[in-house]
Amino acid sequence: MLASSPSSIAPRVPPGHMGAPARELALSVALWLSWGAALGALACAMALLTQQAELQALRREVSGLRRTGGPPRKGNGQPCQSLREQSPEDLEGCGENGEPTRRRRALLTPKQKKQHSSSALHLVPVNTTSKEDSDVTEVMWQPALRRGRGLEARGYVVRVWDSGIYLLYSQVLFHDVTFTMGQVVSRKGQGREETLFRCIRSMPSNPDRAYSSCYSAGVFRLHRGDILSVIIPRAGAKLSLSPHGTFLGLVKL
Repeated sequence: MLASSPSSIAPRVPPGHMGAPARELALSVALWLSWGAALGALACAMALLTQQAELQALRREVSGLRRTGGPPRKGNGQPCQSLREQSPEDLEGCGENGEPTRRRRALLTPKQKKQHSSSALHLVPVNTTSKEDSDVTEVMWQPALRRGRGLEARGYVVRVWDSGIYLLYSQVLFHDVTFTMGQVVSRKGQGREETLFRCIRSMPSNPDRAYSSCYSAGVFRLHRGDILSVIIPRAGAKLSLSPHGTFLGLVKL
């Protein structure tokens, strides 16, 4: 009896059928790659179309602003301009939804701010009034120079309407043979009355030479409602009413 070898018993496979699974796998990978490339191209095309639409909208907006002469103004019910066209000052007045939130603050230069907040008043004498019972002479004033509304002259006194630090100056030119003459500048307010400064001068006894000016100045914090006055502590005092000899002034610092 003849013995058979294993090689003769195993079935024989044709040589062309050995690479079929590998070819199917490669075909599947190629199909997946082609679909991915197609999807990527479609996404790029959609993004390009979206950017073109936004660009066209922006061009129409710019064209409309050129025809109307500028962006719509805030405060008249119209929305704020787009964020691309706003300056840092405009952004302060716009909300997140493009609506105006509050009125834009005015931009003032340091010089304009100083002019806006400063007050000054320079007074010259008009007449004097002597009070024998209190032994004083009062001076009636009129404005020669005024800036702002923080100070007001009312006859014999000056009323303060704007609180702050002021330079206060006063001068009286006496023409009197009384041995001493002087002035007292006082303030009445905050429930009290106080002397800000006083000045005393010795006078010549010769009437032809009996001229002497008494000048005082100082820096004080004044409050709204304060009343300032210049009093000469002598009844019937003789003084010059010339604007260059007798005057009173305040300047807010």
